[in-house]
Amino acid sequence: MLIKNSQLVNFLNGVGGMQEKKLPIKVAHAIALNLKNMEAAAIAYEEERKKLASSYQPGDGDEELQELLSIETEIPVQTIKFSDLEKCDSDKFDALSVQDMVLLDFMTEK
Repeated sequence: MLIKNSQLVNFLNGVGGMQEKKLPIKVAHAIALNLKNMEAAAIAYEEERKKLASSYQPGDGDEELQELLSIETEIPVQTIKFSDLEKCDSDKFDALSVQDMVLLDFMTEK
């Protein structure tokens, strides 16, 4: 699946709190696998972001940063069904917030 760097950054920044939640095994496994699959792209993004940051004064280079954020990378994504997410409504698991659902949207089958 083609993932923009902006999606990658949002997922990696937001998924930390979800790792503490008790989730259905399919959901937890998909999240863990997708994290692992995104590592190389995240490292490449961060290296380029640091180069940009060191090349410009604060406030400059915004156009280049936006371009970097819009670059798409092919990343294998483990998808889940919405019915898997609905299981989080059960007393056995921690509920998902709206923010969690937005975060998982790219990996949820439509």
